[in-house]
Amino acid sequence: MKIERLIGIVMLLLQRELVSANEMALMFEVSKRTIYRDMETLSMAKIPIYTMPGVNGGIGIMPTYKVDKRLLTTDDLTSIVTSLSGFEQLFSSQEIKKTLLKMKNMLKSDQENTDNLISLDFSNVTGKKEINEHVEELHLAIKKHQFVRISYNDRDGNETNRKVEPYHLLFRNRYWYLQGYSIEREDFRTFKLSRILHLDVLPETFIPREFVVKPFNPPKQYPVFEMLEVDLLLDRTGREQIIERANLIEIKPEDQTYFLAKVILPNHEAGYRFLLNLGKHATIKSQNEFYDGFVAYLEDIQMKYQ
Repeated sequence: MKIERLIGIVMLLLQRELVSANEMALMFEVSKRTIYRDMETLSMAKIPIYTMPGVNGGIGIMPTYKVDKRLLTTDDLTSIVTSLSGFEQLFSSQEIKKTLLKMKNMLKSDQENTDNLISLDFSNVTGKKEINEHVEELHLAIKKHQFVRISYNDRDGNETNRKVEPYHLLFRNRYWYLQGYSIEREDFRTFKLSRILHLDVLPETFIPREFVVKPFNPPKQYPVFEMLEVDLLLDRTGREQIIERANLIEIKPEDQTYFLAKVILPNHEAGYRFLLNLGKHATIKSQNEFYDGFVAYLEDIQMKYQ
């Protein structure tokens, strides 16, 4: 839209002294003639645009122009670029790429200040390529108010076919979710993208319903597991995993090699599988119901290989 482009041009020229018409045309994906018309529009709006001829010339805003340039400082833009760079790994749409390019170009004049002190890396998100394709398809469907049809595996392994009005995408704890209105259920539902077996974006459009982004809560019928305190003996590798992933009560050194940790785990297969992920790096020290359940779970696994 023109108004968005004009705002973007003003922001760009407030950050950089001179920008060529060619560069702006590439950044905003319009012709040079359109850029020159935009300059005329900005001049009519009392924004003092000037041009400098020559190889090193370009378009600029008079330095005396009184605008609070702190609206978006170099630090602000750097923070936005950092966030978008991380988000791009989860959702590599053309819109994100274009926005990143524009932001980075705005920072060129302050190159010495653009070294990021923080970076985000989501490259290890499981199923990234396949999920990314679904995310991008759903994002476009949401924008265009198009129905989607999905083949979906629920948490009990039952396959269902749903026609859905998509409204919102949510990324939580390494997983993508779709919030939408299920025509079959006549209610809003949350779908985990990794459970979608097949996705079709339909040409049919819908009139959006009133929708408020819903906090992520497990379904009411989802079983609530007994949570127990479990004492663990950990080596250094196990300590790292527990600190990052577990509901930790306390952890303290046992000696120069091992650590004692008290954690909260569900007395259920989910808790047992979490502990199995730690392999030989963790040992249960407390013999309670969790210990008995975990041992029985191991025995069931061993039986499958006899």
